[in-house]
Amino acid sequence: MTYDFDRQLAEGEAGEAFLDEFFRRRGHTVRPATREEQRQGIDRFIITPSGRKMKVEYKTDHIAARTGNAFVETVSVDTAGKMGWALTSQADYLVYFIPGQMIVVLPLRSLRWALPGWMREYPVRTAANNGYTTHGLLVPLAALLEYAVQTFHLNGEAGGE
Repeated sequence: MTYDFDRQLAEGEAGEAFLDEFFRRRGHTVRPATREEQRQGIDRFIITPSGRKMKVEYKTDHIAARTGNAFVETVSVDTAGKMGWALTSQADYLVYFIPGQMIVVLPLRSLRWALPGWMREYPVRTAANNGYTTHGLLVPLAALLEYAVQTFHLNGEAGGE
């Protein structure tokens, strides 16, 4: 089965809109990244109510609720040798959104610290695209949560649907 880029893009954009509103309702200021900032793996700049500034990468994963695994991308475009967001994002934090279930916030430096062990322990899966393949690790959500600095359980707030 080939990855449907347009469908994934639409789901990602819906997830971004949900997350923007979620954080704004909690008193955060949210600014979308420019196109150049997005190329650096930054989706948003968020300022907390206490004034803390963060560069954030958003990921929406509709499959994780069913499988219990997060997809941690290590190779974005195999034919071009382009590394995945887990290795290239210049954001401070990853906000991993599982619609209808939870939002997990973790420092990308913690994820990168865990990555070598995860690469030994967890399976690699691929997603076929038009002319290339994306590679990533299937990391159990429990392992991802070990590095979370904040977790929001959604209690029925579906979002991104």
